[in-house]
Amino acid sequence: MVINEQSSNPDGSLTVNAVHQYLGTNPPDVLTGDLVIGQATCGVPAGPGADRAPAVADFDGDGATDHSVFRPEGGTWFVAGATPEALNYGEPTDTPVPADYDGDAKVDIAVRRASTGTWFIHRSSDNTDTALTYGVSSDVPVPADYDGDGKADIALYRPSTGTWYVHQSTNDADVATTFGGIAGDIPVPGDYDGDTKADLAIYRPGSTWFIHRSSDNADTALGYGAAGDIPVPGDYDGDGSTDIAIFRPSVGLWSIHNSAGGDTAVTYGVGSDQPVAGDYDGDAKTDIAIFRPDAGLWWVHQSSNNADVATTYGVGTDIALPLPHAIRRVFF
Repeated sequence: MVINEQSSNPDGSLTVNAVHQYLGTNPPDVLTGDLVIGQATCGVPAGPGADRAPAVADFDGDGATDHSVFRPEGGTWFVAGATPEALNYGEPTDTPVPADYDGDAKVDIAVRRASTGTWFIHRSSDNTDTALTYGVSSDVPVPADYDGDGKADIALYRPSTGTWYVHQSTNDADVATTFGGIAGDIPVPGDYDGDTKADLAIYRPGSTWFIHRSSDNADTALGYGAAGDIPVPGDYDGDGSTDIAIFRPSVGLWSIHNSAGGDTAVTYGVGSDQPVAGDYDGDAKTDIAIFRPDAGLWWVHQSSNNADVATTYGVGTDIALPLPHAIRRVFF
């Protein structure tokens, strides 16, 4: 084969134009020994996190977090750049629980109705709606891909007992595990061990992170944080593993314990800001970001170029979707 031309694509794949001698018997109108001219595109090389879940709040599947909010008045979802940009889905008292439930690499619009324990999911793959009753009103929704099949599982954390209930999408089986249960524990699931499965994890405010690793069923603990800190886990270093991290509103400090090694401290935001970490620039690294509700203002510190980008989107009563409900319910 002779490569006449090759070019690199923005996503890291390679397009090759080549001439080669045909050696097979298919298709029948091409004879052995004929020269064949063709073009092929090779995929993106595998690397850390290549099989990771979609970016948080990535509703359009472009690999980047979208500025997005849920407006309880009217039960309306707003996603910047989406078509349509606004969708009525849910009731004012519903809890937004967006995640990729159908495995199409796009986050689905979804709500949980605490009064009945019912989850309503609007699947992006076919625009159909599904409903499942799961849990009781006091449970905390913690959807994530716990079984590693590329789909978010419906899941709950029951604070009164420290029990996690996961409805696995692979086989519709229900798995219950006790992990946590001390008053004040905050569930912070994430893929801390980098095996493409969400791990059960707890942040005990002001003291310790507890992680139950899915890769080996071992439990780890790390003291990280102080009273008043808000947990903001994410993959800030892009190695495919969730990093332990906190936002300290009193001084606007982000402190990140990188799983790849070392700690990072960045001052970004003020006390009234809400942390909305996500991969806004699509480089497979979580960006530090805040939402300032009174002005509907988003500030993103992009990891790709260290630039700060401000965007106005939403109003003061909106719920910023990149911030998980399990964290929002405690601090905002």
